[in-house]
Amino acid sequence: MKQNIFSKKNQLDEMQEQTLRKIESHGFWLMWWGLFAVIIFQLMMQADISQVAGEWIVFMAACLYTLEECLRNGIWDRHIKASLSTSIVGSLVGGVLSAVVMMFATHSLAVAGVTGVITVVFTFTLMQAAISEYKKRHQELENAPEETDEQK
Repeated sequence: MKQNIFSKKNQLDEMQEQTLRKIESHGFWLMWWGLFAVIIFQLMMQADISQVAGEWIVFMAACLYTLEECLRNGIWDRHIKASLSTSIVGSLVGGVLSAVVMMFATHSLAVAGVTGVITVVFTFTLMQAAISEYKKRHQELENAPEETDEQK
């Protein structure tokens, strides 16, 4: 009889499960910030867009997956409140960073300025849409009837 090395039964106790989740979380954020830094560095070194495409696709897939799952589960952030000021600060930071990267990449203050402004507007709009969706979903989950043992 063949022995299956993969088991559907969880082999970890609760403490090990929590430790594994923390390791996975740290690994995800290490990958996220690493890809972000590599993409920025490549753009600042004037790499051709085809040289950055692979990293960008993986980075965006991770971003979109995380955003979708957080919104679906009504979760925003541990430390940052979903608010207008969050959208303003986040979009300004994104705009400044994109302008700096474009300044290094193109050596054109005009291109960097336009890129920065477009990034601020685009990021602010997307953040406000995400906050609106988060608040709506969070409210739905808060008002959902509790499931009892008999309903399971």
